[in-house]
Amino acid sequence: MKNICYLLVACLAVTCLFSCEKELHKYEGKPTVYFNETARPLAYSSEVLKDSTVISFSLTKGTTVDSLVHMVIATIGNSVDKDRPYKIAINSSSTAIEGKHYQMITKDLSIKKNQLRDTIWLRFMRTPDMKDQNFTLSFDLLENENFSVDMQYKITNQTTGQRLNFINYRWFINDIIKKPSRWLDFYLGTFSRTKLNLMVEVLNVDPQYMDTNISIAETLAYGKFMQRYLNEQKAAGNLILDEDGQPMNMGSAAQ
Repeated sequence: MKNICYLLVACLAVTCLFSCEKELHKYEGKPTVYFNETARPLAYSSEVLKDSTVISFSLTKGTTVDSLVHMVIATIGNSVDKDRPYKIAINSSSTAIEGKHYQMITKDLSIKKNQLRDTIWLRFMRTPDMKDQNFTLSFDLLENENFSVDMQYKITNQTTGQRLNFINYRWFINDIIKKPSRWLDFYLGTFSRTKLNLMVEVLNVDPQYMDTNISIAETLAYGKFMQRYLNEQKAAGNLILDEDGQPMNMGSAAQ
């Protein structure tokens, strides 16, 4: 009986060994490229990956004229001991103009020797027409002699058919004024670009901070300080007007 048990154990061990060897096979087939941001590991469990990014200059402090960004191209497959060019193209839906709204800084588009990723650097330029219009820059990854684009998308919402696209990535660029999410009219009054710019100048506050981190107590303090400033300027003969041509005022709680 013992001999039978030993024989069964030996057979199971051999079976497991062959099974493990089969599972450890290397990737076969033509390597595939995709935008890393759309399929990378999640930074936290509830993170939602996206195939687009919004670049807005509207809450940028001061007179920032450009924004340097990057996108990572990744590949499924094994690294090799030579550079492998990949193919990327501007989608016809793009409205951003090269040389005016953006600049491609990276010229050598290839997965470098012994690497599985490459980084493309872009510069977006802040232009006057962005105050009234949203511009789009859309990139497509295309198949070439080195890479396929077989991993194209996945359905993220079965009801609507919404997709996460792995081989198309879009940038939306504008300078359209955005009301900070934590702006409270009760303390700060009616929102306007003119008022926000004045607060940035007088208080030396970052608009991004007002959009994401400012507390209610700070908002009230800002309102009261700005109303006192407006009153002092008026008393000195410098009446500050808002965008509508009327005297600028903060919220009712700041009076």
